[in-house]
Amino acid sequence: MTAQKNQTKFIAGGVALAIAAIVAVVLVVGGGSSSSSTTTSTISDASETSQPTNGDAVTAAEFQTVKATGEMLSALEDPDSDPARGKLAPVVNGFGFDGAPLTITPTGKPMLVVFLAHWCPHCNAEIPRLIEWKDSGAMPGDLEVIGVSTGARDDAPNWPPSQWVVDKAWPWPVMADSEDQGAALAYGVSGYPGLILLDGDGKVLARRSGEAGIDALKAWAQEFLPV
Repeated sequence: MTAQKNQTKFIAGGVALAIAAIVAVVLVVGGGSSSSSTTTSTISDASETSQPTNGDAVTAAEFQTVKATGEMLSALEDPDSDPARGKLAPVVNGFGFDGAPLTITPTGKPMLVVFLAHWCPHCNAEIPRLIEWKDSGAMPGDLEVIGVSTGARDDAPNWPPSQWVVDKAWPWPVMADSEDQGAALAYGVSGYPGLILLDGDGKVLARRSGEAGIDALKAWAQEFLPV
């Protein structure tokens, strides 16, 4: 009988230790607090969490880890009445296809972030227009441009996107989004191509979705960028 009681105590003690261990893990993952920030949201590809986002290069890949810090932008519905306008866009740390670190962060200059999908016919039509806009000299000289390859699919045309941007002669840096499209989600992208215009402080000036002609792009930029 005593042996049975001792065995019961041993089992109970083991269960208590196991529960304590689980609680400890939950506290570590959750930051040790039940409170959460309403102004900070971090999005990352859970399958790639071992990859650093602190400036170290990683392995070349068509998908890369992204980490977005800041308030997520709501999904774009009406570009003419966009609640994200004037808000600080999230800072996104990620990598290019080659594994080199890339960051979307304020630089003191206006920035155009272009979300592109390799299989999207509208993206394929828009890239030459963006390049022509740049080469014509009509694009503002201080406007920085960065592309984000998102929504990539290995069963769709123009795979892999790393070669696609080369074939399209894309002249600006390209960040590879995660498989769960963490960067696009952080910026509220609702269609491709998704264009987000930021001021030098990283605040949203305007967002638009879908392809547009060069004249429309010029007018759009002129409307929101300071002369």
